[in-house]
Amino acid sequence: MALTICKACGNRISATAQDCPYCAKMPALVKVEIAVLVLFLMALMVTVKHIPQNPTVQQLAAQEAESIAAGALFNIPKIAGKTEAEVEALLGEPVFCAQSESARNCSFLENEIEIVFIDGKADWITVYGSFRSPAYHQKIEGKTKAEALALLGDPAYCVKAKSALHCAFRDGDVSVEFIDGKVDEITVKGSLGNAAFSKDTLALLGLPVKDATFSNKNVMRWENISGLLSVTLHSAGNAVSLATVKAKTK
Repeated sequence: MALTICKACGNRISATAQDCPYCAKMPALVKVEIAVLVLFLMALMVTVKHIPQNPTVQQLAAQEAESIAAGALFNIPKIAGKTEAEVEALLGEPVFCAQSESARNCSFLENEIEIVFIDGKADWITVYGSFRSPAYHQKIEGKTKAEALALLGDPAYCVKAKSALHCAFRDGDVSVEFIDGKVDEITVKGSLGNAAFSKDTLALLGLPVKDATFSNKNVMRWENISGLLSVTLHSAGNAVSLATVKAKTK
């Protein structure tokens, strides 16, 4: 004889039975208590299902990374280890690329970021505090001071050296050296150039702020941070001149 379980009392009964013989013998009060217990267990299961679970270490790390990246100038962990196509999707087309026997070197964001791709992946990353800009060179290289002023506006200041005149434009973000009255060298301050030489600058690179593994007045270095082999900040006085990142190779 095929058996089934009574949903009300839990006893085994015939699958063809119209009514449960055990329930028929059960006092009404007990029936109510069982019904209340069943409803309570169902409600408890629903509640437990919706209780937030404690996040894993990996989830916490991912949440921290997302929080840091939100205020970053350059999200280095998102760039490191990516292919050239993936990096282009994040940074746009490179200013130029040069292929060597074992690597491919590309410059992005008007030379603010330089990336060496080894085995097709972003391996060495350099973020410049100041850099040479092809766009500025094309516009003003070889121009006279008057022509440079027409393009850049009045300088923030100028300093006369023995054989050259150094002028700063655009609130000091563009530095121009005039030799023999002509523009000879142009240096542009990148976004990182306004950052202090401090561990707090790690946040601008999308990295967690931690004490450096090694530091002196010229460099700060972190080993094995956010999956990267090393991150190094180089100083220019109290500001950052550049940051170098090793993603894989030493």
